[in-house]
Amino acid sequence: MVEIIQISDLHYGSEFVAEYLENIIDYIKEANPDVVICTGDVVHKGRVVQYENILPYFNRIKAITRLMVIPGNHCAKNSGLIFFERLIGPRRSKMVIEEKDTIIVGLCSARDDMSEGMIGDEQLDWMGRCFNKNLENRIIALHHHLIPVPLSGQKFTTVRDAGEIIEFTQLFEIDLVLMGHRHVPHAHVIGPTTYLYCGTSSSRKVRADDVPSFNHIFLDKGDLEVYMVHSNNLEKHLLLERKDNRTKFVRPRRTRIEHLLSSAVWDE
Repeated sequence: MVEIIQISDLHYGSEFVAEYLENIIDYIKEANPDVVICTGDVVHKGRVVQYENILPYFNRIKAITRLMVIPGNHCAKNSGLIFFERLIGPRRSKMVIEEKDTIIVGLCSARDDMSEGMIGDEQLDWMGRCFNKNLENRIIALHHHLIPVPLSGQKFTTVRDAGEIIEFTQLFEIDLVLMGHRHVPHAHVIGPTTYLYCGTSSSRKVRADDVPSFNHIFLDKGDLEVYMVHSNNLEKHLLLERKDNRTKFVRPRRTRIEHLLSSAVWDE
């Protein structure tokens, strides 16, 4: 079994709350997972000073366990990928945890000053070569959504070539795809693959009455258990449970039609 903590959308530089990230680091110390994965938007405007200020938090996490950081669209603002690569790490990466029979491939879906994401043929080819290694737990991490999420806004900011990536996940029997971007904890399941989304972990940039959160993940040969943990008080809630290729529980997310039907706007 591999144990993962997913954080996302820290947004240092805009509505960032240091207390939330301190809580998360305390939680990481206690849990001691195999790896922490941050799925993008670590800073808000791609400025070098923002990267310099978030870096000590990442160094503290790396002193506890492995860390993979994926760039998001806000990381790429103002040519910020230059500073991401200089201070944080490569824009795409591969991590193999042999003792946990696990491979994690991190993709860069961000492009300079563009809201929507794209993977492209070159990364798709590279990803295929990465997954030639026969490891049991197979994970992809990127920032942008592959599948839209209910009540996450109507802006078109999904991956432009999402169809190719979803097809890849099915052909290569990927267990888990980790994403951030729209600050919503959610999950979709298609075939062998769970597409897992993370809320904003250390900012107030939440939607409606959502709470800043991160995901605590247990993956064991396709069996999956995910807890959403509130960053403000470390309260845990089951988000998804999957066993023997059957999804036993997915935390329901309220749909737009439910809000419309209960709205006084539509009363006659």
